[in-house]
Amino acid sequence: MKKKIICIILAKNYSSGLPKKNMRLFYGKPLIHYTIKAVQESKLFDKIILSTDSKFLKKYAEKKGVEVPFLRPKRLATKSSPAMDSIQHALEWIKKNDKIYDYVQYIFPANPLIISDDIKKGVKLLIKKKCDMIISLSENNKCSFTANTLKKDLSIKNFYPKKYRLKNRQLMPKTYSINGTIYVGKWDIFYKKKDWLEQNTYAMIMPQNRSVDIDNYYDFEVAKLMYKLEKKK
Repeated sequence: MKKKIICIILAKNYSSGLPKKNMRLFYGKPLIHYTIKAVQESKLFDKIILSTDSKFLKKYAEKKGVEVPFLRPKRLATKSSPAMDSIQHALEWIKKNDKIYDYVQYIFPANPLIISDDIKKGVKLLIKKKCDMIISLSENNKCSFTANTLKKDLSIKNFYPKKYRLKNRQLMPKTYSINGTIYVGKWDIFYKKKDWLEQNTYAMIMPQNRSVDIDNYYDFEVAKLMYKLEKKK
């Protein structure tokens, strides 16, 4: 039997780092346009819904064929609102008014470089691994073992482990970071579990040239440059 899968796009109105981020024009189209396009072109989902507190985003998404069956409560759309709570709210609504799906894909509209193949790869890997969840990562430009917090007096004595000191960059181990693009997994994992990294979760490696997570104006300008370079290839 074919597994049923739902995609939940999370896009709140508030953004402290870049005001009105999700509707900000990116090469003539709202930032959210690129996520909607990639999700729809993947042709994987039995249903695509948007969770938002914004009537403007609701109207735009509905024009693009995305369902917006509810408006997210304002308490779940502040700068301190965890994404986990917004997902839980959406799943509760879906369970009550629709049905329980086998898999859930949730995604933020903060990466305009995403393509449908990234989404397809995540779902394929989830099925192949027979795991609980797939989360996308990308390689760091620099080894993260050489990064640390700073003390108040700014001392950097023993700032990072000796075995990584005085080594050329080429000899450093590769490290990866969650890039905030792909989160796909079993319904029960999203619905019942709080710490996804404690589950049977695997990484999907995305290329650096499609791994951006726009939080502020600097990220936005970097993404524009990366997008332009990708289009020239």
